Amino acid sequence: MNIKRIRMGHPLGHTPPNVYSDFDWIRRHEKELLEQYGECSIIVYKEQVLGIGPTYQAALDDAERNLLPDAGEVTPVHERLHDRRKFFSGYFRVRPTGSHFSD
Repeated sequence: MNIKRIRMGHPLGHTPPNVYSDFDWIRRHEKELLEQYGECSIIVYKEQVLGIGPTYQAALDDAERNLLPDAGEVTPVHERLHDRRKFFSGYFRVRPTGSHFSD
């Protein structure tokens, strides 16, 4: 029997205490995480990366494998790492055309 120890959901109004600090940690370290892991899905618990993968499910499976045997149920967060600068650095720049947008 394969018992899952990672619980990604929680009842409405019962947010685990680590959720906000983990998302904050991801935002503060986003550049380093991107450099280390590239664009991927990550699973973070108590400011530690538990799992990575190209998809959410792959990252979740990796996190389950990386949990210590004596770790009980954990409530990590998931984030998709991607280079946000691509959108603003010219890759996808939209330039209006037409006579009403003349310079």
